[in-house]
Amino acid sequence: MNEPIVQEADVQDTPQGWAQRWATELSTARETLSKWHEQGRRIVKRFRDEREADKDGDTRWNLFTSNVQTQVATLYGQVPRVSVSRRFADANDDVARVAADMLERILNSDIEKDSDTFAQALEYALLDRLLPGFGLARVRYVAEFETPPQTPPILDEATGAELAPAVQPPDRKVSECVETDYCHWQDVLWGHARVWHEVPWLAFRAEMQQRKFDARFKTADGKSLWGSMPKMGRPTDDADKKAQPGDTVEVWEIWDKETRQVHWYVEGFATVLDTKADTYGLDGFFPCPRPMLANMTTDKVVPRPDFVLAQDLYNQIDNLCTRIKLLEDAIRVAGVYDKSAGTDVGRLVNGAASNTLIPIDNWAAFAEKGGVRGVIDWLPLEQVVSAITALSGRVREAQDALYQVTGMADIMRGASDPRETAAAQGIKARFGSVRLQKLQDEVARFASEIQRLKAQLIGKLYDVQSILTQANAEHSFDAAVAPQAAQLLQERLAMYRVEVKPEAVSLTDFAALKSERMELLTGISTFLQAMGPLAQQVPGSAPFLMQMLKWSVSGLRGASGIEGVLDRAITAAEQAAKQAQGQPGKPPPPDPKLLAQQLKGQQEIQKVQAELEADLTRTQAEVQANAQKERTQAEWNTREAAGKAAIAQANRVVGRPDGGLT
Repeated sequence: MNEPIVQEADVQDTPQGWAQRWATELSTARETLSKWHEQGRRIVKRFRDEREADKDGDTRWNLFTSNVQTQVATLYGQVPRVSVSRRFADANDDVARVAADMLERILNSDIEKDSDTFAQALEYALLDRLLPGFGLARVRYVAEFETPPQTPPILDEATGAELAPAVQPPDRKVSECVETDYCHWQDVLWGHARVWHEVPWLAFRAEMQQRKFDARFKTADGKSLWGSMPKMGRPTDDADKKAQPGDTVEVWEIWDKETRQVHWYVEGFATVLDTKADTYGLDGFFPCPRPMLANMTTDKVVPRPDFVLAQDLYNQIDNLCTRIKLLEDAIRVAGVYDKSAGTDVGRLVNGAASNTLIPIDNWAAFAEKGGVRGVIDWLPLEQVVSAITALSGRVREAQDALYQVTGMADIMRGASDPRETAAAQGIKARFGSVRLQKLQDEVARFASEIQRLKAQLIGKLYDVQSILTQANAEHSFDAAVAPQAAQLLQERLAMYRVEVKPEAVSLTDFAALKSERMELLTGISTFLQAMGPLAQQVPGSAPFLMQMLKWSVSGLRGASGIEGVLDRAITAAEQAAKQAQGQPGKPPPPDPKLLAQQLKGQQEIQKVQAELEADLTRTQAEVQANAQKERTQAEWNTREAAGKAAIAQANRVVGRPDGGLT
């Protein structure tokens, strides 16, 4: 770990000694970060395009602004939702399960409140990460107290003497919450270190006006310190004067990890204003997560903004666009003509109306010179148009190179080639998501650590009744074990995993969400169908089968609410099994599956009988039809034979040798 600028042994443990140390530490830290601060201010100005284009004469596409806006929309597409799970998903540990569900309820209900600033702080910190390269937010515990009425003294009824003095009860806590405060990137300083976990101290700046300052800091005898404080003074710009109507004091809140103390100090004042021991007791001491740092290395904790790595390409594109604009302005109808040809020739272009014939004096001489072509020489525009075409191609090349450097793939900007197949489009989409996956994970990590800090403060500082009330535990399925679960949060908070998934911060994938839920329901339905016959065949096995179902569901994300329903189902199954054991003489209820099979068998028999009857009727009809056909054919054959015999007899009577008729 890097040593602080001022050694602990050299600091006197007095308000004056700490003031001397922090004056040196803050000055050194500000000098170390001065170059980055200057870069950040220029980048913010570039993002907002704070320039006068008419006076500067340059032209910008503002690709940097567009890229940052696209990243913000992709990385922060919805208000995040917190997921709290047990590190050991034991199915029988109902108290731990209920505690996780209560903590998740509190964290998510805080986010959904209109007064909560977590979502705004996360959005602002993400924008700071993409612009100056440093995004940070902190947590702050807030509690409101009220003073109960004083208990009157006890007096003797006869003499009126005071038997017991009046008693003032202690202040009573009315409400408590954990707020999330956004920290501007210029309002944070830290001690020299190679990586963040080695940072020895962290300071937050706050500009306080007199009313707020006097309410927080006073001398030992209650006098105001405002008159002796170095003031920041009124701003020189008229717009800033309206925004800041009075003088302010710049107060630094310094968290010293080595001594685990918090100091409040104003630069230029001889002593620290206040010093307190660590009241939060957080695992990492600092009341903030590890900030979102751009392009960090392991030699020093100084961010390097993304814009700096691609600024040459941004500037090159702007220069090319400026040149194209100047060439476009040069494209106009211009040229020179022979003055001796007369002023009428100039009227062809200079203000002449369309479809106009201009008379020319001395036409023969004008024709000898070649007419209009002979007396006018136009400004050559081919070179200008060719230059614009070449510069436009160079802009496209620089833009493609910029997308490669910044990771802004064309699919992330909505560009598409209609000739590509659906598979190619899918590959490009997956590739684009991979390029942003690391940053998505970073945003999710930052949001998760903020919620972990809030969870720690809830477990350490909240009352049991506050936890039960804010979690609405008395109306849940597990109200009976809710008090034990609240105490467990205070004692063993480390056994819970608090996280914000990347998909909970970025754009919602409703198809994936629907698929997860349908998969869960399908699994439960399949299990119930498979175990139903076994529960019917083996009386009393239903509670054990429900325990198996609960064990399988307990490992799934977001299943804590369903576990409460399963617990009630298990209890009902156990009671039913006990009642069945208490009535041994009562016949068991009929098996629904067996009844269904019997009904199905009866239906099959009826169907077969109907088919047999239909076949018999059809066979009888066919037999009758064939018999009638045979009788008809026999009669026809008989008639035909009789006819032939009559003809033969007639031939014999005539007596022709050939048997023919005369």
